[in-house]
Amino acid sequence: MNREELLSDLSYARALAEEGRHAPLLGGGYLMFWGALNTIAFTAHWTALIDRLPRLDGFIFPIIWMSYGLVAAIGSYALRRRICEKPGRSAIGVRAERAVWGGAAMALLAIVLGSIARMIVTDDPTAPNAIFGAAFAIYGAALFAVATLAELGWMRRFAWLAAGVALTLCLFANDNWAYLYAAIGSLLVLAWPGAILLKREPAAIV
Repeated sequence: MNREELLSDLSYARALAEEGRHAPLLGGGYLMFWGALNTIAFTAHWTALIDRLPRLDGFIFPIIWMSYGLVAAIGSYALRRRICEKPGRSAIGVRAERAVWGGAAMALLAIVLGSIARMIVTDDPTAPNAIFGAAFAIYGAALFAVATLAELGWMRRFAWLAAGVALTLCLFANDNWAYLYAAIGSLLVLAWPGAILLKREPAAIV
């Protein structure tokens, strides 16, 4: 952080203190992005499962998820650039938010790699379905931690909702409709709170 950014953050923190409120969190864009991306990918996968998309001898599924990975990489890079233009990045709530979701991403990556490895090694096409319940449980834990640290009571509701989605997906992970359910869940527990956070973000460094 250079001198100008530090001074900007100090001025921003002083203005917040004078107004008696906490620094807004900056993760709304990430939640919106991942919520929308998950929704599109899960819906596409479900559509292929019920033969509304051509399966291309099974290649449609790698195409969907390779495209998902490419868009995820590009989107994550763009979001990091966007955050650099925001004030308040050094606020303790924002740093805690970044740490919590960073840990969640690491846990999710381990689950995804493990499930895919199991599918390859055991030739079990249902192995990746185990990702569903674990992913939403991690979303719920991350949302609850951020809500507690940032004192955002409204966010806890989304944490409990994510836990409910996780429970259902653990019960019905191998049913085709679980992908559509996960798509709807992504909108509710990621995109929706993301939209709320985005509305509260500061526009830019002033």
